[in-house]
Amino acid sequence: MIILKCPYKYSQNLGDNASWHDDYRHSCYIFIANLNYGMNEGDIAIVFSQYGEPIDVYLFRDKLTGKSRGFCFLAYEDQRSTVLAVDNFNSAEICGRKLRVDHVKEFKVPREYLDISKDDPEIFDKLYKPSGPDGRGWGEFRKLTDQEKQLNEQIQAQQKELQDRNERDTKKIIDEDERWDRMLMIEDEKQQMKDKIKQLQEYNTKHTKVKYDKGQVLETNEQRQARIDQKSKKSIDKKKQKKEKSRKKEKKLR
Repeated sequence: MIILKCPYKYSQNLGDNASWHDDYRHSCYIFIANLNYGMNEGDIAIVFSQYGEPIDVYLFRDKLTGKSRGFCFLAYEDQRSTVLAVDNFNSAEICGRKLRVDHVKEFKVPREYLDISKDDPEIFDKLYKPSGPDGRGWGEFRKLTDQEKQLNEQIQAQQKELQDRNERDTKKIIDEDERWDRMLMIEDEKQQMKDKIKQLQEYNTKHTKVKYDKGQVLETNEQRQARIDQKSKKSIDKKKQKKEKSRKKEKKLR
């Protein structure tokens, strides 16, 4: 009987504080049951690669039809990945089926690989090897048919067209944003110019000196306005004084 050991050296036993996972610290294999029958080795490796690098997927298949029987053994490069896989995938629903995932204390090589003679010249070809994608051996990949290649090219073309369209839309949005920014900038510049003109006008109104007839004296608009107000006040006072005098005369005559 051949038992495969985990190549990764796990930490030593932690005593009473050890988790139940610690009982399987020397095995990097897990057992997966209730798989969807449409899943092959590659699909299983992709799903379970979330928690580590799978190095072996042994999917049990029907010897006559080659179809999946719905359960397999999977090995991780790092033994600690088995803990994550068991904790997270056990009872998880994948492809419509609720998985059962558990540790494997000792992974035993299938029987068909045990009855090989040491003197067999093809012993290295007959030894147990990871099954790999589609069950054709590790590193062996199924070749795509012409129809699959054409479909793959169509998908890639659609993806490229979608990517180009997204880039154009993004650029259009950016251009529109830049246009609005430019318009707002122009509006701000116009408002700033108006404010400056207004400030200049106010300054000119207060400080610009002009000449008036008497003596050709220079005065500011404020001084001119104050002079006009003072002049108008004097004329009003004179009128009041005249009225007051006329009233006094009328009283004397009476």
